[in-house]
Amino acid sequence: MPANAPSALTQDSDGSRSPRPVVLVVEDEALVAMLIEDTLQNAGYDTILANSGQAALALAKATGRLSAVVTDIHLVHGGDGRSLVRELRKSNPMLPTVVVTGFDKSAPEADLRGLGGPTIRIVKPFACDDLIACLADVLSSTNGRAPRSVSTRRAALRDGMDNDR
Repeated sequence: MPANAPSALTQDSDGSRSPRPVVLVVEDEALVAMLIEDTLQNAGYDTILANSGQAALALAKATGRLSAVVTDIHLVHGGDGRSLVRELRKSNPMLPTVVVTGFDKSAPEADLRGLGGPTIRIVKPFACDDLIACLADVLSSTNGRAPRSVSTRRAALRDGMDNDR
């Protein structure tokens, strides 16, 4: 398990133990969804999978406790990643979010401005370790911006990844 992965149980502010962090994964490509799910589970996260924005909203409402969301920016089966993040943040304005995209950061389709934070973009194809680093960055944010770890900075230089607000 990576050194920056959460422990199987996290400590709440009252000292009690809580379950592993829950990450909603929204991806319409089944193989990519399974890769993300396996990567996150191996790193110590629980995952919930959805293949559309509508399914993701229903699962988020039913779950009630999300630690973060990892979503594709372009969802074929309904909705898009930007709309999904905006809707989820109506009830949780600081929901940590990793946006996965195949678009270069300069493409209009990859524009994440106005989503708030903490939000970070990762460009496909990506290394599993870079995904874990991005998720750790948004989860550790205390000011609404995702800090960049050394491995995330390396990935940013290589893949055109970028923090956005």
